[in-house]
Amino acid sequence: ITREPVPVAPAAHYMMGGIKTNSWGETNVSGLFATGETACTGVHGANRLASNSMLEVVVFSKRIMERTTRESGTGSLATRKRQEIHQKLSERKATGSVPAPSFTSLQQLTWNHIGVIRDADGLSRAADILAAWQYTLPPPTHRPSHELHNLVLTGRLIAEAALLREESRGAHFRSDFPEKTTEWQRHIVFTAS
Repeated sequence: ITREPVPVAPAAHYMMGGIKTNSWGETNVSGLFATGETACTGVHGANRLASNSMLEVVVFSKRIMERTTRESGTGSLATRKRQEIHQKLSERKATGSVPAPSFTSLQQLTWNHIGVIRDADGLSRAADILAAWQYTLPPPTHRPSHELHNLVLTGRLIAEAALLREESRGAHFRSDFPEKTTEWQRHIVFTAS
């Protein structure tokens, strides 16, 4: 380390944001539960806007298990839902091609404009490109194309939320709004329409 610099780059470590749940891990979608870093329980502050993977998984997974087994008797509701989703996805005919944009172009866009240091220009550019990609992607036909659709949507939601939040808080840093403000001491929630 004393002779040559060590390369350092940001990497995904945990999720900032997540699926809004109640204290039982329930979402507003019947039969869908979320816990850990996929959930947004509101238990933690700005550094863990979603949830904590260790503490909350222990508590909320037990609560989810209690809720699902009590309601279904054996947890069979979750199994049926999983089978229905798998069946619907399996009915699609795979074309063998991954639609454009590529995973690489999506990764490059998010790295350049939605990364560690953000500003309105970069976020607006990313949101515009992601919106265009979202509406021009062909319908997903196989797992990679479903993943690309989900990643484009997720990237767009991150860009839009970061653009709305005109402050810096926790791991969210805006170079054009470097200070924290009390008016933004709240969550941004997107819902499907």
